[in-house]
Amino acid sequence: MSTRGDCDGDTIVLAGATGRIGAATLTALVREGGRVVVLSRDESRARLTIGAALDSDMRDRAVALRADLSDPSDADRAVAYTVERFGRVDAVVNLAGSGFGQIQLAESSLADLRKNLHGFVETAYTLTIAALRSMLTQSYRDGARSRGRIVTVTAGSSKAPAPGRALFGAAKAAVNTLMLGVARDHKADGIVANALVLGGVAFAGAEEYYAAEDFRAAASPAEVAEVLTFLAADRSSGINGALVDLNAREVD
Repeated sequence: MSTRGDCDGDTIVLAGATGRIGAATLTALVREGGRVVVLSRDESRARLTIGAALDSDMRDRAVALRADLSDPSDADRAVAYTVERFGRVDAVVNLAGSGFGQIQLAESSLADLRKNLHGFVETAYTLTIAALRSMLTQSYRDGARSRGRIVTVTAGSSKAPAPGRALFGAAKAAVNTLMLGVARDHKADGIVANALVLGGVAFAGAEEYYAAEDFRAAASPAEVAEVLTFLAADRSSGINGALVDLNAREVD
């Protein structure tokens, strides 16, 4: 497999790689030449993902690291490790988050809201801020138009929540705002930040609750991975402070 591409030589921190679209994203980043630090609360799961996603001759381009992003010190440690090992952080791709559950607002509690804010907003914040502070201290790579890219996955419910998803949508909307804030605060500093707003994703097992037509219309994990890889690369530096919708064939 060739390792020259859009991310050639870039060091990328990938959070949430053990989830439903993580393996496809890891594969795409490495295929495009990235060196990837794979974060997970369970390092053994990260190693299993690397082993399953990558051919044996590519596995040395990914390293597993335990990090609980609900703990700011863990996020700082993960970024410091990446800089110590590879010299810099060129991009962050953040798929991490937990706490989603469908609940009608009238049946919800403050604890439900806090669960969503903790699982999505706080984890996005800790990694974003740790990476941002490191990126601001590093120089541009030769020929690059940006010196750091941050892309975080959010959801269509951040704009128009489906029934029962208002709390989830509110948390994801806050993450959208966080990405827009990074872009606006640091547009003159060479930092690029965007949110990838996902519609449905046809991951393995989703056919159990999708209608067949909806499953065919949803984005595949590979399609999500391609867009994330593009947004992680300097090639996409002209896209900054954007909420990038990925709805595949869900166009109604």
